[in-house]
Amino acid sequence: MAVSLILIHPVFSSGARSTSRKPKCREDERSALLEFKRAFFNKSLCESYEHPMAANLESWRATEGEGGDCCAWDGVECDDETGRVIGLDLEKSCLCGPIGSNASLFRLVHLRRLNLTDNDFESSRIPSAIGNLRELTSLVLFESSFRGQIPREVLNLTNLSFLDLSYNNFDLELKSPSLENLLRSLTKLEGLNLSHMFVSSPLPDAIADLSNLTSLVLWGCDLRGELPVAIFELPRLETLDVSGNENLSVRMPEFRRGSPLKSLSLSRTRCSGQLPSSLGNLSSLIELDIASCELSGVIPSSVGELARLHTLDLRKNQLTCEIPPSLGKLVGLTHLDLSYNQLSGEIPPSLGKLVNYFDLSYNRLTGRIPSLISGLTSVRELDLSHNRLEGPMPSTISGLKNLIPRWLLNVSTIYLAHLNLSNNSLTGFSSYPVEFKWANLQTLDLRYNGMEGPLPLPPRSIQFYLASNNKLIGQIPPTICQLNSIQILDLASNELSGVLPSCLSNLSSTLSTLSLHGNGFYGRIPPLQKIEACELKMVDLSDNQLEGPLPRGLSTCVGLEFLNLGNNWIADTFPSWLGSLPNLKEPKSNHQHFPKLRIIDLSMNNFSGGLPSKYLNYWNAMKFTETNEVVYYANPMVQSNRFTRFGKFLGDYDYSMTILNKGIETKYNKILEYLTVIDLSSNGFVEEISSSIGSLTELHLLNLSNNAITGSIPSSLRNLMKLEALDLSRNELTGKIPLELTQLTSLEFSGVSNNHLSGPIPREKQFNTFENSSYEGNSGLCGAPLTKKCSNLEASPPPSSNNVLVKEDSRTWIEELDWKIVLMGFASGSVVGAVVGLNYTTGIERWFVNKFCQGKQSTQWRRKRRRVI
Repeated sequence: MAVSLILIHPVFSSGARSTSRKPKCREDERSALLEFKRAFFNKSLCESYEHPMAANLESWRATEGEGGDCCAWDGVECDDETGRVIGLDLEKSCLCGPIGSNASLFRLVHLRRLNLTDNDFESSRIPSAIGNLRELTSLVLFESSFRGQIPREVLNLTNLSFLDLSYNNFDLELKSPSLENLLRSLTKLEGLNLSHMFVSSPLPDAIADLSNLTSLVLWGCDLRGELPVAIFELPRLETLDVSGNENLSVRMPEFRRGSPLKSLSLSRTRCSGQLPSSLGNLSSLIELDIASCELSGVIPSSVGELARLHTLDLRKNQLTCEIPPSLGKLVGLTHLDLSYNQLSGEIPPSLGKLVNYFDLSYNRLTGRIPSLISGLTSVRELDLSHNRLEGPMPSTISGLKNLIPRWLLNVSTIYLAHLNLSNNSLTGFSSYPVEFKWANLQTLDLRYNGMEGPLPLPPRSIQFYLASNNKLIGQIPPTICQLNSIQILDLASNELSGVLPSCLSNLSSTLSTLSLHGNGFYGRIPPLQKIEACELKMVDLSDNQLEGPLPRGLSTCVGLEFLNLGNNWIADTFPSWLGSLPNLKEPKSNHQHFPKLRIIDLSMNNFSGGLPSKYLNYWNAMKFTETNEVVYYANPMVQSNRFTRFGKFLGDYDYSMTILNKGIETKYNKILEYLTVIDLSSNGFVEEISSSIGSLTELHLLNLSNNAITGSIPSSLRNLMKLEALDLSRNELTGKIPLELTQLTSLEFSGVSNNHLSGPIPREKQFNTFENSSYEGNSGLCGAPLTKKCSNLEASPPPSSNNVLVKEDSRTWIEELDWKIVLMGFASGSVVGAVVGLNYTTGIERWFVNKFCQGKQSTQWRRKRRRVI
């Protein structure tokens, strides 16, 4: 929401001036000022100020002559006839310390104007002695670190025209006296600002009696009830701001002609109903802000009659129908925000006459991006994202040379810095190769469209390049490595292919997030070996066809938090060498210490060797709950560089991943901080499951399926009381299902099918809900839900009818009698043969195919795999 600080106090006329014809200040008042300086002036505080002070109290000296005349001191105003001090402008004057009624300031009883803005009175209360200053016409205590209840003595200041008590950290209260008491006592008020005070009451009807009121600013006061309609009829009212009061009901009246209103801000209130067509009568209106309310209906065409309007913000309502073409008449408009509504139809060509800020995102606009874009030669911000626009982007868009978002207005550049066209149905660019002419473009967001063709490359200045969820094809050209300022590169979920450029490692000194998942990249992951300063925090290369070992250079990226390598063809042993990374929270790889590790996903690769049993004791984040952590993992790089304009948050970049949860492939667009997962499925891991896994008491999902794990199911799993899904299917497990597992009352999914388990199936609590598919393929199991009944004395189970192990001359064969294809391999003393199932493939299968084909690529095996239980 756009927040405008409206100064409602008059300008002080003070400072050094000739005193030849004017009386000097009175000695008693001079002494009071010097005492006030000694008590509160803190010179060291001045050194931290970035802006010059309104008054330099160092000019206040106890000397004889002109230098000792307080009427000549900075910030002091004296009466020309009496020499009395009538004004103090001490804004940002390095005043510090608690103030009480005994302060010498309150001996200046002839004060008419007092400004103590932006000082630090250390959360003291406004002294009751303020009531002694009965001649005050202007009192400004803006952002002065006062707290507590406003003293009743303020009601004695019946001459006040301007009162500003705003922005004191929500610590000032107005209960006794109440807001109604204040308004009934201070009847001469022309300007009132109580923003960020705690009022928590309705705005009384007495406001209608303040016929001199020109400015009323009550932003974020917890006003309640209904806004009196009579307030819109005040004859001199120019500024009305009651925004940020979410419990305040507002109904727009029929506006009369000749209204002096210049600024109307009702955002974040319960302003409902429709915009009246009489809005066009507010001919003096400069700013109209009704964002984040409950407006419905259409935007009246009469808004186009507001010739002086420079800000129109109607975002986050339920406005419908088309954008009126009459808005194109507002040629002085510098800020147009109609985002987050339900506007439909095409973008009116008349909007091409607008010159600055332009946000139509999150609507239902249709059609192509019109060629009017070429007329917006001075526009600073263009956001058409999250609509239903279609067709190619017009070639004229490259003619826009003056866009920068609001937060870059102080940067010396005239070029486009932020372009967001995400979440539409755009199909691409009208010509290739795409050449972006904005040398200072920093953000390009093309996500969630239907963009086709090769990858468009932004200029070297780009910092955030987001083009995921499109239909882009071809390879990543090596020229992408020239983006020497890139921080986020997101090309995920496209149809890109080829080998990743080896020079990608050159970007790691600036790159924080690299997301390339869901494409067709193959070959090895580029090495990261010659890195002086690796800034990588998130790397997601999952769902590709990458192979070979993990690059050991990743161990130099000490800030890495998220590493996702699932569903590739990576052949390696368990990457314990990543244990040196202290911040890794969500690796799709694991490490030796990893105290913050919560999610491990190495699924659907060619990892082999033993399970990482010896590292379980180090995974403390899977053992204890840290209640002070945030809800989601979000990219810290973007959080420190949040995109904002006019106080509006443009969004950040959240980590996302796909996890096999309870038998269903689930995409987490934001990864919950509490989620703990181990997924090592579809690899070639062997050996037994260590009993120490029972120490990971925060674990929610455990998937070890489709491996060659042997031994029995450890009864220590009973300690995982938060476990929701357990999948141990398609392994070489033996023995019984431990009865202790029935204690897992949170368990919603369990799978132990296709093993060599025997004995009765537990049938208590959650285990009563699991169907026979959870147990099939274990010929030794008996009892419900299987049809095989258990005898009194269960004999040792015979060999599985589905899985036959035959060892012959150091060769291991695996046969699946109901599978389509049987492949065989040879290795000394280990399983190397694998087969292609009807509905799934395993990491062993892919490893075998690589060996069998001797590195040759085969279309049959290069297809996308579907993860299933």
